[in-house]
Amino acid sequence: MARAAKEKNLSYNEDNLKADIKNGLSGAYVFFGDEDYMKEHYIGKIRKKLLTAEGLETFNHFIVSFSPVSELSQDDIFARLSDAVDAMPMMQEQKLVEIRDLSLNGISQKALDALITVLARANEVDDTVTILSLRENEYVTDYKTETSATYKKLASAAKAVRFDTFSPERLSTWEKKHFESRGLFIAQDAALLLADMCACRMFTINSEFEKLEAYAEVHGKKTITTEDITLVCAISEREEMPFALSNAAEKWNIKDVFSALYALRDLKKEPIAVLARLSGLYTDMLVAKTAQLAGRTSADAAKVLKTSPARAARLMSAVAQVPLSKLESCIDEAYKTDLQLKSSPSDQWVLLEMMIAKIYTPRSLL
Repeated sequence: MARAAKEKNLSYNEDNLKADIKNGLSGAYVFFGDEDYMKEHYIGKIRKKLLTAEGLETFNHFIVSFSPVSELSQDDIFARLSDAVDAMPMMQEQKLVEIRDLSLNGISQKALDALITVLARANEVDDTVTILSLRENEYVTDYKTETSATYKKLASAAKAVRFDTFSPERLSTWEKKHFESRGLFIAQDAALLLADMCACRMFTINSEFEKLEAYAEVHGKKTITTEDITLVCAISEREEMPFALSNAAEKWNIKDVFSALYALRDLKKEPIAVLARLSGLYTDMLVAKTAQLAGRTSADAAKVLKTSPARAARLMSAVAQVPLSKLESCIDEAYKTDLQLKSSPSDQWVLLEMMIAKIYTPRSLL
């Protein structure tokens, strides 16, 4: 039974969480990943579901913070957490315990063991729902996270739910619904641009909504365009270099591509994520070039790429003078580099530099 429970936790995802909220929550949960907005979204839903005894939140809702500025020692906070898990709910079936401000980056083995012990016990308690909410910077995740020892310990003790950032296309739907509720319309290319400039982070996008709404009201606008996005919104500091990388890559500017790459390295981005961005761009470029050679329009290419006609037109312009064979070789080089990143002991950033040098050396475009 214990092994089965662990396997269930390891395969837990957002769909399972939605089902639990609908049918009945129980035990301990760990929220982690890059999208903090969705963590708070679901915690809000869980609070609404569980905290039914109005005025008795003091007895049924415990927020245990491990903030570094707390006057309590870490041992004292763990003791408070243990007491919260053991407390009985009052005038309702379950209580809610939220664990906040606990960074797993550099956490001591003693503290990690204490956390796992509490989560494992909380996961067996039916009258309590416990949520460890880890902000993006409190537990840095990448493609290797699920194979790490820390994750396996968390997932063996609680139901771990990963919240990754959404694609620009999916976020554009959310943006459209938001503006529609305000009597506004945002064009698809503008919605995609807003998502890209905000690093696909929903909190950042949400903070830009108010600015755009105020701008639209002052200027009597009913439609948000790419020009409005460029004028009103700021590029997220986290996404400035990935955004610059895409722009440089589309313009075939080797100097700017290297500049963006080195900035990403300094920001400690994952090389595999940088390669994924470039690989996706090369694939889209190949589709755009194929459409161009077949005499198709940017609207036709946009349907295949599932993107906006404006972006498709930009891609078609970027590959106008680039041979089809060159784009095929870009994808081939990206594939080879991907294999090396995952299997070679070589420095991953050096491998990316070598790939970029091969792709963007000016004579290679001839």
